[in-house]
Amino acid sequence: MRYLSRNDIEGISHRVVSAYMRMPQFSGKPVYRIDPEILIMDLLGLNIAYHHLSEDCSILGVTAPATIGIKIFDNKDSEDYYFLDGKTVLIERDLRDDKMQRGRCNFTLVHEASHQIFKMLFPKEYGANVCNRLHFCLSQSATKPITDWEEWQTNVLTSYILLPEHIVRKAMLLFSLGEKIGVLNRIYSPTIYSRFSDMASFLGVSKKALSIRLSQLNLIENNYFDNPYSFINISVEENIDNAQNKY
Repeated sequence: MRYLSRNDIEGISHRVVSAYMRMPQFSGKPVYRIDPEILIMDLLGLNIAYHHLSEDCSILGVTAPATIGIKIFDNKDSEDYYFLDGKTVLIERDLRDDKMQRGRCNFTLVHEASHQIFKMLFPKEYGANVCNRLHFCLSQSATKPITDWEEWQTNVLTSYILLPEHIVRKAMLLFSLGEKIGVLNRIYSPTIYSRFSDMASFLGVSKKALSIRLSQLNLIENNYFDNPYSFINISVEENIDNAQNKY
């Protein structure tokens, strides 16, 4: 496999998003978000299929560079298989059917498509003749330090394609968040957090994914998305330090 930097991956995402913007259906129209299905089927020429991919919903998506069979769990009374053809992304059906998981579904769709993009760009490293294996998108979070560089690169490309900088900045203004969020905290800044949540829904991504991308783009000064109560601890420590400095 190739080991790509963030700059390398960002360059790839610019090419993909630019091609998306030039598609005939967007001619003369403003584009406010990336539609994964249009990206996958109309731009990349891939197919999408939805099935139950595991008994415990641990597998969210899968694709492969060549023909290969994968067991599916649509029918509990029989053992069924779906045969990937090298140009299909297979997604857990529950993600599509549960509207509350729209962001997760969109990320999974583009994640699997990103594996296919790498195959298109680097056939010697990712093509069927070299890498005839399945690519899974699993439900657990990414771990640090990075142990699977291929999945890390795919996640980065997914984020850059779904949330390109110019679209994120446009949405910030559209949802009255200005050029930068000062504090993202659902407890102590509920109005800003509500606008942020509406923005995530509008863009078709999870709030978690959007908060990470905003931090990467330096569009949040203080991000307390994961732990809003840490704001209390920081404030208390600052007050103690200030009080001690007086004496």
